[in-house]
Amino acid sequence: MSNKQECTFTSCAPYPKVRQLAHGLKDGDYASICKAADMMADGIREMAAGRNCVLVPVPNHHGRAIYTKTLANEISRRTGIPTWDILSCRPHMPLHYAKKNDLKPEGIYLKLNLYRQVPDQFTPIVIDNVLDTGYTAGAAIKAVGHPNTMLAVLGHTKNHLTNKNFQFNLIPTNMEKKMQEQHSDKKQVKNKTDTPLAVYQRLKSKHPDALILMRNGDFYRSLNEDAQKLSDTLRIPAQKPKFKKDGELIAEFPHHTLDTYLPRLIRAGNRVAIADMQEPSKKQTTNQTKNQTQTDTMEKKTEKKKTKTKEAKVDKTEVKADASKSKEKAVSNSTERTEGQSADAKVHKPREPQMVTVNGEKVTHGHAFQSNQDPNKWYFTARIDGQQLRPQLMKPEDAAAYQKREVGVEALMQTYYPSKLAKKVTPEEYKADNKLSDGRIIDKMVVYKEHDEQRQDVGKYKLYTQVGEQKMSRTMSKEDLNAYFDRVTTPSKLVEKNFGEQLHLASFYNQFKLEEGVKEVRIAKSQQGDWTVSAKLDDDRMTGKAVLSWHDKQALFTHKTATKEQLAARYLNTEIKEMQSEKVSAKQAFKR
Repeated sequence: MSNKQECTFTSCAPYPKVRQLAHGLKDGDYASICKAADMMADGIREMAAGRNCVLVPVPNHHGRAIYTKTLANEISRRTGIPTWDILSCRPHMPLHYAKKNDLKPEGIYLKLNLYRQVPDQFTPIVIDNVLDTGYTAGAAIKAVGHPNTMLAVLGHTKNHLTNKNFQFNLIPTNMEKKMQEQHSDKKQVKNKTDTPLAVYQRLKSKHPDALILMRNGDFYRSLNEDAQKLSDTLRIPAQKPKFKKDGELIAEFPHHTLDTYLPRLIRAGNRVAIADMQEPSKKQTTNQTKNQTQTDTMEKKTEKKKTKTKEAKVDKTEVKADASKSKEKAVSNSTERTEGQSADAKVHKPREPQMVTVNGEKVTHGHAFQSNQDPNKWYFTARIDGQQLRPQLMKPEDAAAYQKREVGVEALMQTYYPSKLAKKVTPEEYKADNKLSDGRIIDKMVVYKEHDEQRQDVGKYKLYTQVGEQKMSRTMSKEDLNAYFDRVTTPSKLVEKNFGEQLHLASFYNQFKLEEGVKEVRIAKSQQGDWTVSAKLDDDRMTGKAVLSWHDKQALFTHKTATKEQLAARYLNTEIKEMQSEKVSAKQAFKR
């Protein structure tokens, strides 16, 4: 038995047949969305037959449902099933981008959040564009948490068959199979008397007091007044058929639900008559006759061979009987051993973690793997408490050390996931730490993603803060972004690190330390009116004059949070090192 979680889904067609429509759907084209809703509505009606269902759109990589919500609303218009936008997630890399960059979908951290629980009396139907590997659909089904969750997509591939956690079962409501059934019905129905309406009228004349159910393909259907009874009793949507040969009204349900719907019809006081409209085609009958003749000839041949081999086997049975007795003893001893070994093997020991973080989280499956497209690229990834981390591109020296087993998982985790190993801040500590080192209060701090396409930093995460009347924003570094999302930092630390210069904080200037060998630091005003800083070394050599920025002048003269030595270290340290190295090399050359 498989341990995979099963989920039934409906699809209009395989992905190659709906590729262009799926791209238009992803781009938000309204005409494509309406066309996709028309194609998916029939399958969703069949899934929702006899159930109280809700449509749950899947969020995209931005974190919210956008085009899938519009698609769900259009499907709701056509089916009458309400839409519940109750899923969200943290913004992440798009799956198609990950495939282009040779990254596995399991390496993308994808955890969906549920805003509203679905009651047991409702059946959620998850709405998405394409079912490929089932990674996104599986995360959505897991987040919804309802045992009867179903999935409806526009198209599907065969990659979902390799999913390790979910078993997606395609139910017979897809558009391609329905078109094949209609095509086969057209070939079989040659006379006007063979139409569904004619068959229904003929049966109704024989059984006027019965509700007629006609089996056609994978569905049971009723027409005209019986369709209305079926709709009222089972709460199945009845609709006008496309062709006149199907009557004025039609209602149908899948054949595998007959055991649940038939008792309901009988309890409601209906007398039910079931008719099967399926007839074997000529090709099937000819194939059956061919198979029968083949099996008859094979049986005759095997009977002749059996008679010949029986005589030879009689002589060998006596010899085998003695050998089998000796083998029985050996087999009995071996079975005792195998039973003892199997009993020991049944005891499953959990894998020991490779390391435990300061927060008590267990790190497992830490390993490096080589890219399939570029052999020179190596990636490192791991799991923390079962959650897969996003793979990180390794440095060439680290990849070489890993192959030689010179570096372990702990060192690689510290290099590529430092924020995962740091001590987490509690929500109370995070809210309380909103005061800067000079006593000012942080009025507001927000991390957001830039969506203005006219800006150069579009698509990047930015940090916005407001301290008093000052409003500032800047693009966040990868280190600060990971620290923020992993909750190992506080607002005051982020603000002081990113806006210490604009706020003229002493903590910002404390990081600058002047090199040794400096005799004097001078701050002077140039003839052009700019304030400059320069330094005099022990050998009386002078450095160049560097122009101070407006923020540095405010910190030096107005707020007095920066010293001359700190400003000299900020502007002149590299020049001082070069001058000192030149002096050392000159002395060595003179000694030679």
